[in-house]
Amino acid sequence: MQVFLARSLRSLGITLTLINLSRHADASLVAQLEAEDVRIVSFPFRHLFSPGVFFRLVIFLRKERFDLIHAYLTYSNIIGSIAGRISGIPVIASLRSADYRQHKNAIRERLEDFCLQNLADRVLANGDAVGEFARQRSGKTPVDVIVNAVNMVPPLVEEERNILRGELVGNPRRLLIMSVGRLTKPKGFFDLLDAFKIIHSAQPDAALVIAGGGPLFEDLTRRVNELGLDRDVFLLGQRHDIPRLLAAADIYVNSSHREGTPVSVLEAMSAGLAVVATSVGENPFLLDQSTGRLVPPGCPDQLADAVITLLGSPQTRMELGQSARALAQKKYGQSEWRRNLLALYAKFLPKAEEVLARLDA
Repeated sequence: MQVFLARSLRSLGITLTLINLSRHADASLVAQLEAEDVRIVSFPFRHLFSPGVFFRLVIFLRKERFDLIHAYLTYSNIIGSIAGRISGIPVIASLRSADYRQHKNAIRERLEDFCLQNLADRVLANGDAVGEFARQRSGKTPVDVIVNAVNMVPPLVEEERNILRGELVGNPRRLLIMSVGRLTKPKGFFDLLDAFKIIHSAQPDAALVIAGGGPLFEDLTRRVNELGLDRDVFLLGQRHDIPRLLAAADIYVNSSHREGTPVSVLEAMSAGLAVVATSVGENPFLLDQSTGRLVPPGCPDQLADAVITLLGSPQTRMELGQSARALAQKKYGQSEWRRNLLALYAKFLPKAEEVLARLDA
């Protein structure tokens, strides 16, 4: 998303400086951003309260005289809001989760709430569910909702699709269930494995592919072996070809216990897949009976039942997938996202308002 934002702003004549507050940076992302002429400046905070680094950041902001600060996630919301207020620069803070339980520090949580309510000029939420949560936290600060954008996933030609399916699960004719996400407890992958045990009993030719890295990789591998599914469940680890994997699947499953706006669900919709997802976060706003199926979180039996029903009805899967893709293209395309973001920026930047007027002309 950062790369698309940079590309969009550059093409419209708006310059972007990315301020990295971490001591580390994703080298691949940095390279992509630099290719879009993004200036990247690092102010590595060892802790949230690092006075020396903070005051160097404030001096930098004042010297550069930026028009707007757009902060992402907790540390940036706190540091950016305080530094922006001191520097006299308007700040848009951002929330991307609909749950307090993402926080492990109550003081940090209260400090972020204070900044959202008293120092930020607006709060951006990446979905309706997150927006409802943001309004509980932001006090009188206005909340804007702009759902994540997604690229449409192109279909694979049949030969390429079969080759990829064979590489993933051994036999391209197997029913292929796909799930993507970081391997952490909130993503509910143990529930998914328990559900797949039931699914496999009803559909022995079904295979489950999970793409993503994370701290639970070994625990999930052990659970797969305990369930006797080592020939039917494939943990791929971190992958950088998710759209291609989705294009090879038959159905997508999201088993999360909590979510913000899951990009993986949007990508699955854009790939034309029928989606079975838990009714958490933004999922109920993304999916209805015409585009997918919702089940309660933490209920492997119900998750399995929904998947089994769709696996047994290719026509229903196709209809749901077509509707999901059409909805993703209409509501969650990048051009719509760019326009909405520019409309938000235009509340602070005359240049953005001029660009927006040209887009609407």
